[in-house]
Amino acid sequence: KRSTPIVGGIGMLAGTSAGGLAFADLTQPAPWILLVSLWALGALGFADDWTKTFGARRTAGLTPRQKLVGQVALGFLVGLCLLFVSAQRGELDARTTLTLPFLGLGLGIGSAGFVLLSAFLVTGSSNAVNLTDGLDGLAGGCGLVALGVYLLLALASGDPAAAARLGLAVVPGAGEVAVVLAALFGGLVGFLVFNRHPARCFLGDAGSLPLGGALAVSALLVRQELLLALVGAVFVVEALSVMAQVGSFKLTGKRVLRCAPLHHHFEFQGYRETQIVSGFHAAALLCGLVGLVGLGLCA
Repeated sequence: KRSTPIVGGIGMLAGTSAGGLAFADLTQPAPWILLVSLWALGALGFADDWTKTFGARRTAGLTPRQKLVGQVALGFLVGLCLLFVSAQRGELDARTTLTLPFLGLGLGIGSAGFVLLSAFLVTGSSNAVNLTDGLDGLAGGCGLVALGVYLLLALASGDPAAAARLGLAVVPGAGEVAVVLAALFGGLVGFLVFNRHPARCFLGDAGSLPLGGALAVSALLVRQELLLALVGAVFVVEALSVMAQVGSFKLTGKRVLRCAPLHHHFEFQGYRETQIVSGFHAAALLCGLVGLVGLGLCA
C-alpha cells in the first residue's frame, strides 16, 4: 500500500471547511473553535505527511515530541478559549462540571482541571484515531459512528425541548457545532467512498489527527466529555493495545500481542482485512448505540 496516496484527509478538510463556513453562524465562537482545531491539527498532520514523503529522510516525519507538543498546545488553547467564553456568559461553573454519563451527576474539576482535561482529550483522541488508521476504511468507519453520535448530541443540546427530554444541558451555540459536524460527516462519507477496500486513498495524518481532535473538541463543546470513552471505545482500545505492547516489552522484554495496534494483531492471527474492519465497525456501532440509548433511558 506504499503507493496509495495519502490525500484523503486534505479532501475531507476542504469539504468540511466549505460546509462549515457556508452554513454555520460564524458570529458564534463554537464553530470557530471547532474549525480552527481542525485546521491546526490538519496542518500538523500535513507537515508530518509532507516530511515523510518529500523530506530528506523520507520515512522520518515529525518526531513524536514535535507532534505531541502541537497537540497538547492546541488542547490547552481550546480549554482556555472555552473557559473564556463561559466566563463571559456567566457559565463558568457549568463548564467546569463534568457530567457523569447515565448517572445524571456532576463532578466539579475547576478551571485548571478543565484545561488539563481538554489537553488530554485532544491529544489522546487525535493520537488514538491516528493509530487506528491502519486498514482500509477502519478509522473512517469508526469515526463516522462517533461523529454521528456527537452530531445528534449537538442537535439535542441546542434545542431546549430535546435537551430536557434527554436530560442534557442546553449549550449555547451547540446548533452551530452540529452544522460543522454535519459538514465533517459528509466529508468523511465522501472520503470513505475512496477508502473502502481496496483503498484508493488514505486519510494520512492530515486527516486522522483532525478527525480525532474533532471528536474531542465536540465532546468538550457539548459538555459530554466522559461519554467519549464509550462512543470512541474502539479508538481507546487501539491506543491501549499500543501502550500495553510497549510497556510490556520495556518491562519484561515480552510482547502481549503479536503486533500492535490491535487490528494488526488480528491480521497476524490470520483474519482477512475485511473481516477485521467489519468486526471493528460493528463494535463501534454497538458502543455508539449503547451511548445514545443509555442517555435516553437515564433521562
